[in-house]
Amino acid sequence: MDLVDLVAVATAFLTPPIAFLAALWARRSGRQSADATVVSGASQAHGSVTAARVQTRGGIELRQQAALADTSAAFLQASDALARTVEQLPSLAPEERPAQLAAHGMAVETTLGPLELLAPPELLRHAKALREYCRTLEKLALDRAVLRSAVQALEAGWCPLNAEICDNDHHGAAFVAWQLLVEWRDREDEERWADRGLLEYCLQESQCMTESEIAGVLAVVDRVPGAWSRMIGGLVRDPLMERFATLRAPFVEAARSTQPPVPPAEPDGLRTWTSDTVSVAAPSAVSRSSLSA
Repeated sequence: MDLVDLVAVATAFLTPPIAFLAALWARRSGRQSADATVVSGASQAHGSVTAARVQTRGGIELRQQAALADTSAAFLQASDALARTVEQLPSLAPEERPAQLAAHGMAVETTLGPLELLAPPELLRHAKALREYCRTLEKLALDRAVLRSAVQALEAGWCPLNAEICDNDHHGAAFVAWQLLVEWRDREDEERWADRGLLEYCLQESQCMTESEIAGVLAVVDRVPGAWSRMIGGLVRDPLMERFATLRAPFVEAARSTQPPVPPAEPDGLRTWTSDTVSVAAPSAVSRSSLSA
């Protein structure tokens, strides 16, 4: 057998193993390619699920922030409305005061409920402090209205010219009644007992109030509430409303701190806002005297 025949025989024996190995390699390569495709698809799917979860979580957080902003604003508006009502009660007819006060007091309690479910501890602490003071305002509001309306009426009944040389009995009675009312809580029990008749006479002689209004003043006078000086206040100061403003400010600050920060300005000068609805109501129109320190 010559060399040519040997090569032919060797080729015949080697061809099947080579073909088998080639097929095996092709099959392995196909599996690796398929596995890589599966892994790539799984990675993409996992990434899509993760992105969806992040987006969903972000959407939930935005909705929670918006809900918290709305409930904070509602509670603040209700508290401000109660404070304004307390300030305005002295100018209302006595029979109208209880209904006005009750409606606004209930609104404060109602709006606190949703806030308790959403507010973080710091904000909730300030909200409850403000709510408790609103309860105090509501408790003192009617007596405050009686005393302050009486003081205002008596001040209007002073002599419009020179009080030192005025000999008008009505003007003098108005001033004496005013002085007694302002100092009533600071007097000793014996002094109040001795001056009770004088106060009633001066209120009547001043002709500044009706009989029913005088009766209302005397009813408060006989009880001598402990918060007398805070209810009457002074010519400039109003301690009750100043305290409300003091408690209101940290609540507003805490509510604002729960909202997302304002993003930086875009190159064109515009800002991209996360949500236009996420905001806290600005301080409402409580009178200047209420907000003074």
